[in-house]
Formats: sequence, C-alpha cells, structure tokens
Amino acid sequence: MGRASDENIIHQLRQKIRSGGFDKTTFLPSERKLADEYQVGRGIIRGALKVLSGEGIIYNVPKRGYRVKKKNGKRLKRIILRLPIQVSAKAYEAMALVAGICAGANELFAEIILSTPPACLNLSELHERFNADDIQGIIFLESSPDLPLEEIKKAGIPFVIANLEEEKEYPGASVDYRGSGRIAGQELLKRNYRKIGVYTGPADRFLYRELLAGFRGALAEEKLQISDDMYVSGSWDETPKALKELLSCPADKRPEAIFTLRDYRAAQVYTLCEELGLKIPEDIGVISFDGISWPGAEKAGLTSIAEDAAEIGRQAVLLLQKQFESGYTPVRCLVSGTLINGKSLRQTEDSARIIYLAAEK
Repeated sequence: MGRASDENIIHQLRQKIRSGGFDKTTFLPSERKLADEYQVGRGIIRGALKVLSGEGIIYNVPKRGYRVKKKNGKRLKRIILRLPIQVSAKAYEAMALVAGICAGANELFAEIILSTPPACLNLSELHERFNADDIQGIIFLESSPDLPLEEIKKAGIPFVIANLEEEKEYPGASVDYRGSGRIAGQELLKRNYRKIGVYTGPADRFLYRELLAGFRGALAEEKLQISDDMYVSGSWDETPKALKELLSCPADKRPEAIFTLRDYRAAQVYTLCEELGLKIPEDIGVISFDGISWPGAEKAGLTSIAEDAAEIGRQAVLLLQKQFESGYTPVRCLVSGTLINGKSLRQTEDSARIIYLAAEK
C-alpha cells in the first residue's frame, strides 16, 4: 500500500478527473506541472497516474502523455441503499459497509437514498423511477430471502449486493473468504502450530465453507490435517458445551491453537480460557476472522484476519456503476482480508502487520 501522501494525491487527481477538471484539455498536464501544482515529487505523481490508468480512468499515449477516457454519458446520480430487516447483531459491520458505500458514491458524485424496513420495495414504483432516470440502481446491504431480486433483474434495474455472504449468482461484493482462511492457516503454520482446533458456524453456510476450504488448503500444503474431534460449531449468542469440553482437555489432547470463524466466537474462547485458567497464547493460541464483531478484540490483543467492510461497500458502488454502464452480469468482487497481528499467538521475529490489497475477481 502506498504512503499517505501517495493515496492523498491519487484521491485528489481522481476527484478532479471525475468532476471534469481536465475536460477542456487534450492531455493531462506534465508530471512536472502536476508535481508543482500539488507540491509533491514527480515520483508520487508518476505512481498516481499509473494507478489511475489501471483503474481505467485515464490512458497513456506513448511519448505524448495521459488522456482522460471519454465518458459514455451514463453515470450514477442517485442510488437506493436498501438496509436489511435486522442489523443489530452485526451493527459494527453494517455501519462500516454504509460508510464505504457513501464514500464510493461520493467519488462518483452520486446521491444515496436510504430505504429501510418495514417500508416495502414497490417494484412498479422502482421501475417507473428507473425509466424516468430518477434512480440508476439499487445496493442491497446483504441478502435476505424476502428480496425480489429476480423481479428486479427482469425489470432491468441494476443492483448489487454489498457483503454477499451466500453462494448466489447475483452481482455482489464480499470479502475473499477462501483467501482469508488461507491466510489464517499460513499464519498458524508460520508460528509452528500443528495441533489446531476450529470453532466455526453452520457447515452449510457458504462463507464458513469457503473459509474452511482456504484454511484446510493452507494446512494441506504442509501435509497437515485437522482431526474431526478438533471441530466445534456454535452460534453467535451461545457458547457450545463442546467448546468447553475441547478446552478442558489435558494439555496433550487440547489444541495448541484454535481458529475462530468470527471474532465474537473468539470472545467466547477468551471467556472460557479465563474460567478454565488457561493463558493466551501461553497455553493456547487464538486466531480469528472478521475484525469487526467483537469491540474488545483490539484491547484483548486478538490476532485476526479482518474484513475491510468499508472497502467492500466502496467496491459495491463501483460494481453498480459497471452494471449500469454495461448491463447485468452476475460478477462477484472479492476484497482480500487484512492480517492484524495481536498478542494471541506465539510471537516470531518477523511478526508484523501485513496488508493485503483489494482485488476484483
């Protein structure tokens, strides 16, 4: 990831281009002129132009410079953001997603119209507003069985699901679950853990299947498998008896470390360890996934693969723009997880915070 000054210049140039600041020029000013204008080095400008070129905003004409790509006249101006029926259990995640969606809309100079239950989605009204160019698309904050997605698709209204946690053939943005599970497995191997437990959610849920597939894949590369008695499943609001039994085992039968799929499950592990007199990480290491659902995770020193909910929201807006420009395609944009090193695993000399940049697939 670039330095703060690099990111700031990229943002300023992107905003100026999208707001039409260079529309009257054939080519963008030279690197030298842009460096003088923004009071930074030419290297920072050069890097920013390469990033914006990669985003498709500008393109390079050899020996002449960069030009702004011509707009096709279709632009998101007003987006309906539909919240789910309930967000209380995952309020931190929902707020981060909304913040990212608003940031993405701001980049496109688009307005967000909030729609919340119990108000229903009137399809005829939505169709009428879309045909009148009053709205250009809908972003759903997560999926739910009550959403009339097929009807909206047939009506030709562009839509995207932000934080798509299910295996559905709809346009959506989500964390790269399989990649995040892989990062967790690699980190445990790097810390020399070999007897590993897993505390997960329902096995039939797509995100848990994907997380475990990536996790097992990383371990398999070292020819390591997890025995069936090391798996525990539980919900967010109740600590399962099997978890306490697993942690109560003698040291030679207890896992050396446990991978918790959601930070609120890590919180349950911490509570149980305190009750059982186990120290983290001396007696058992803990690595988790999500970086959101346990407010006390940072204070507790939890090592976690954090999902960048704000970036997921931002990518949902960019994906909606593509749907509006090019028509419906059931593509999923994946945002990589971020390894946050806390104090819940054995420390090694090269322990450091590692950032995995967002990537579309």
